[in-house]
Amino acid sequence: MRVAALLSVSLLALTPLAAQAQEAAPPEGAPKKSEGLGEIVVTAQRRAQNVQDVPISIAAISGEALSQAGIRDPRDLSLLVPGLSSQAGTAATTTSLFLRGVGIGDFNSNTTGAVGVYVDDVFLGANAGKLFNVFDSDGIEVLKGPQGTLYGRNTTAGAIRFTSRKPTDTFTANGSASYGRYNEIQLEGGMGGPIAGDVLKARVSGTYLKRDGWLLNRVTGHKLNDLDMWAGRAIVDFTPNSDVLVRAIVHGGQNRGGARQFQHRGQGVDFAGNPNFSASGVPLDGLGYADTDNNLNAGDYDVEGKERVDVFGASLTASVQFDKVSLTSISAYEQVRRKTLEDTDASPNNVLTATYIDRPDQFSQEIRLQSRDSTKVNWIVGGYYFHDNLVTKSSYDILRVFRDPNDLLGTFDPVNSIGNFAFPYTQKTESWAAFAQADVKLTDKLTVTGGLRYSTDKIDFDFHSAFDDVIFVPVLDFTGSKTFHDLSWRGAVSYQASRDVLLYASASKGYNSGGFAGGSSSDPAQLKPFRSEKLYAYEAGFKSELLGRTLRFNAAGFYYNYKDLQVFVFDTSGTIPVQRKLNAGNAEIYGVEAELQAQPSRNFNAFVNLSLLHARYKTFTALSAADYSGNQLVNAPSVAVSAGFTVTQPLPGDSALRLRMDGSFQSETFLAPDNLASNRVAPYALANARLSWLSRDEKLELALWAKNITNTRFTTYVSPVITMDEVNYNDPATYGVQVSFKF
Repeated sequence: MRVAALLSVSLLALTPLAAQAQEAAPPEGAPKKSEGLGEIVVTAQRRAQNVQDVPISIAAISGEALSQAGIRDPRDLSLLVPGLSSQAGTAATTTSLFLRGVGIGDFNSNTTGAVGVYVDDVFLGANAGKLFNVFDSDGIEVLKGPQGTLYGRNTTAGAIRFTSRKPTDTFTANGSASYGRYNEIQLEGGMGGPIAGDVLKARVSGTYLKRDGWLLNRVTGHKLNDLDMWAGRAIVDFTPNSDVLVRAIVHGGQNRGGARQFQHRGQGVDFAGNPNFSASGVPLDGLGYADTDNNLNAGDYDVEGKERVDVFGASLTASVQFDKVSLTSISAYEQVRRKTLEDTDASPNNVLTATYIDRPDQFSQEIRLQSRDSTKVNWIVGGYYFHDNLVTKSSYDILRVFRDPNDLLGTFDPVNSIGNFAFPYTQKTESWAAFAQADVKLTDKLTVTGGLRYSTDKIDFDFHSAFDDVIFVPVLDFTGSKTFHDLSWRGAVSYQASRDVLLYASASKGYNSGGFAGGSSSDPAQLKPFRSEKLYAYEAGFKSELLGRTLRFNAAGFYYNYKDLQVFVFDTSGTIPVQRKLNAGNAEIYGVEAELQAQPSRNFNAFVNLSLLHARYKTFTALSAADYSGNQLVNAPSVAVSAGFTVTQPLPGDSALRLRMDGSFQSETFLAPDNLASNRVAPYALANARLSWLSRDEKLELALWAKNITNTRFTTYVSPVITMDEVNYNDPATYGVQVSFKF
């Protein structure tokens, strides 16, 4: 098989073992550190470094910190990462990520996000497959700004790198069990160690999450928005000698929960476009319905959505270390099988029901050759290949409420968009890239960096749409192919002013290839390819550790010139809102970020993160000549703050109580570039808490936890339908108990 043959390439190109973002452990037998911040080791530049020595904006979070903060997937990371935000789409397993206002809120399956998501150095392309891998984690690194001269897939906003726990030299195991509100059960665990001495080691891990729904369907009395997911991973390391490593990883998972059910909001018009309000002034939809109880935990639904997602992936990483260089190969295969049934109109009437079927298959191959920590010059050169084959078979059942089930043919009316509208398509993406970067140490304190990347992305698109419920009525057949090329670059200078202070400045160009819109279409003009977007980023900052390394203070200022940025909009000129992808002319983004962390003693730790952002379209003429110039970019809060503390109180017998509290605030944002009040997200704040008892050796923990203590609700997504909007909100407050162990 082709995949098997390509995977075998890794056996010929072998690489050094990547370090993970984690707090460095003291040498065996060393006294436990009483105070001060521990060193965090990252591999953002493809070699192990203290995060304070890396001249880029990077947030590194250990696996323990992820557990303590209750972070389950990338959507929760905004608590710990200033400038990172998300926009929840139509499903429980999909999301759109934004960094510093750069991102796109397109939920369609052929969308390549501006924020690259990597798991164990494998880029994940499918939207529905990105939320299954955050378990048994050693840590996360969030890199801000364009990435390309060191990474397989080029991205404009940045990259999020998840690292799994790897097999250990001795047997280790850990696990946790949690029970919470809505009968939530979450199990997670892993174990591993040597199988054949130092030659063969393995680790297996898994997670399970099941939760009853919290949203009452007043039509049936059922509870909706339930969760039912599991995932597993196995890792095997083969090290025939100290210079060679072959690592095989296999993972998989399933989701059998409910599709996201939305709140209904009438647009105040009937099907002819005339005003349609109740006597009290409440906007109604075209059938005169409105959800008026203001209860975000209840609704009226004729369809109870379901989601079926299966993911599978395998990778083979091989490494060899020579005298002065290392050779790395990563071969990976990922597949997702998704079918979602959605009550799109969020009402008791069958106005619009969506069925989304996606089947993406991707293969990637990365090869890198790099120096082995030379004292003067560190360099890396590499090549990357990415192939994705996406097959979709989605459809919209439109205005079935007007159809007589006893006379289907008589009420089947494609001219007026009544019927089952199917829009299957296939998209093949083939990408090639070559990249290189070098760090040259001019003096003991001064280092300059230069990097280049050349990318070629070829996209073949085959789209069809038709009414096919009663009789087959073709609407559109479209075939397109487009190839995009780009030369990206990076330049930086860093100055180690003192042992604990680093100054740096950088300039870089990022690129995200153009393509074709992946929503329903009935007009070839709607499928006109959009152009590649380009981001020119300029940044300066410092990293410092003060007061005997009990205080860490990092800050950065940045300016982005964002050209031809890709924007997701809805065309509401026809009966059915059509999803479109356009290029805005230009946008300007600038801001300041600061991170402050203090640990004056081993029993107290506190952090504050701040992001101040200006993000505006400079030139953007949208559909029907609408001028959005000067509007705020989507999902780009002007102010975002997060803060928290952890305090530990020793108890008799050397056990301890530990309290962690954290929270976040975000100023207003908009979910669409029109910046209309209907797409506005009001400012909001969230708070979380965790109180735990720890045994003497900290190998056993019993905890009480609560998320969103104040039960704050805010809008995460809005989509126009037919005379109505579907509106998504965040989850209500949750709380529970947890037991964790490790040995």
